Amino acid sequence: MSEICIKCESAMVEARLDSYPIRVYKTTEKANSNTMSEVSPCYVCSNCGFIELYALNPEKFS
Repeated sequence: MSEICIKCESAMVEARLDSYPIRVYKTTEKANSNTMSEVSPCYVCSNCGFIELYALNPEKFS
């Protein structure tokens, strides 16, 4: 998949986060295995530095 930066429309490069695992969850929820999702994949724009992250389990945010 080729990602395009929404800020400057340059090509983005797939990257990895150094502090693994990084997890996200709703601010209205308590953090636990049922509410947290890991972040993967990650893309970085080599032109402007914009970072795009995706939740691995987006269904946990519905």
